[in-house]
Amino acid sequence: MSLSAVLIIVAVLVIAPLAWYAWSLTRKVHRMEAQQAKEEAEAELQLRKYQEELISDIRFVSRSVLQQQCDITEGVLRLQYLLQGLDPDVWLMDELENLRSHYDATREMPILDAYKALTPKEQFKIDKARITLEHDNRLTIERDLKWLSTYHFPKVTLVQ
Repeated sequence: MSLSAVLIIVAVLVIAPLAWYAWSLTRKVHRMEAQQAKEEAEAELQLRKYQEELISDIRFVSRSVLQQQCDITEGVLRLQYLLQGLDPDVWLMDELENLRSHYDATREMPILDAYKALTPKEQFKIDKARITLEHDNRLTIERDLKWLSTYHFPKVTLVQ
């Protein structure tokens, strides 16, 4: 057997396993990329669902306050929370200036257990202040809520 034949056999014995190893690594990379793409698509779908739920909740709360099924203060507190979770920039828009103003005036008022812990006199004082604010701000807040209930959230690109 000639030297060139031996070198060819050795080259084949070295190259063949290396080629098989490179091919198997390539397949593994393709499987990992496919899995990653699948996971990213699932994450995007979950985020889209979450964003759609937030938008639905925002519209529901806005309409509930407009139909007087929910107190203004409770609605404003809920909307602030929902908007922060969806698109915080919307909360800062000029169209919601009255909502922000009402929120700022009522956000420190005690609720739930903190409210129950107050004396009846303190509860009455807080209720009176809240009711006065709601009465004074009703028309401007309703205008803000009408705008918000039809807003399309253009920065929330997954739901477009």
